[in-house]
Amino acid sequence: MSDTSDRENRTEQATPRRLQKAREEGSVVRAHGLAAVAIMICGAFALTVGGSALVDLLERSLLAGLRLDAAAMQDPDRLLVAAKDIVLPGLEIVAPFLCLMAVVGFFADTLVGGWVFSTQPLAPDVSRIDPLKGFARLFSLNGLVEIVKALAKFLVVAVVAFWLIRSRAPTYIGLAAETWPAAARHAAELSTHVFLVLAAALAAVAALEVPYQLWSHRDRLKMTRQELKDEVHQLEGSPQTKRRIKTLRRKLARMRMMSEVPKADAVVVNPQHYAAALRYQEGRMRAPRLLAKGTGLIALRIREVAEEHGVPVIEAPPLARAICRYVELEDEIPVGLYQAVAEVLAYVYRLKAARETRRSPPDLPRDGRFDPPPEYDA
Repeated sequence: MSDTSDRENRTEQATPRRLQKAREEGSVVRAHGLAAVAIMICGAFALTVGGSALVDLLERSLLAGLRLDAAAMQDPDRLLVAAKDIVLPGLEIVAPFLCLMAVVGFFADTLVGGWVFSTQPLAPDVSRIDPLKGFARLFSLNGLVEIVKALAKFLVVAVVAFWLIRSRAPTYIGLAAETWPAAARHAAELSTHVFLVLAAALAAVAALEVPYQLWSHRDRLKMTRQELKDEVHQLEGSPQTKRRIKTLRRKLARMRMMSEVPKADAVVVNPQHYAAALRYQEGRMRAPRLLAKGTGLIALRIREVAEEHGVPVIEAPPLARAICRYVELEDEIPVGLYQAVAEVLAYVYRLKAARETRRSPPDLPRDGRFDPPPEYDA
């Protein structure tokens, strides 16, 4: 009952982190039917390519056995040498064939799910030897599906094999009437045909098994809403960690901010409580950007850096307060502040022109042209 309730509560799809963790634990999708299909196809190909060589080696092995001296059967030392002459020709082709089948089966088995190496499945687990849990797994939905899959594969192979035997029974019986080399080669051709037909039948079953295995793997890894929330909290960290990260980000932003002040076109101040550094590049920026801002000691530091690098410092208290309140670092000035900021930049350009021509600087306007609109009143 508890397993059923737990499954019903798992309504959320597995997150990438959950899938990666399951993979690290050795839980991946596997469709073993593909390996059987690949082995049969490879076996048929091997018989097609090396059938003649197999017949020749079998003939050599058979002749060596028939020519065995009767006296050698009574001498243990000579018997081992004679047995080697009989067995080695067969191993010369059987061993590479078996190695080829093992390699093909391994790579075919990793086509779905990929390669993964994990030692966690080898760790001792008492639940694996618990009889009650073993019976529960045996009679579970997954166990029932595995039994149905096995029966389906057995029925497919049995039906196809019966059809092949019944349709080609005279051909198989006729092999006994053929001479040795021809009979062996003919048998290899028939075996190749059998392997290919059985592989095609199993491929049809595997085509249905792969989507099921993918769905079943995802379904097993489904999460409850609480598990999803816990994972989010783990990724985001504790409140203390988040506060610490936020503090460090602010510190880094301030350090980077101070390095941007010398690039500013103007610094608008309050004159001591607020400071905002602005920059505008015609043709590269749609609107002026805020490079730095701050209040209190930070504002004083921004002003000091600006004065050290010859950046004009303009006293416009309402505008400085509005920028510090409504504009974030590296953002463009909002449309509502365009007029006031444009007036400030126009004054700065006149100020720079006066310095370059060594004329007296223009008076700072006191007619409110630097003031922001009422809705930006800070």
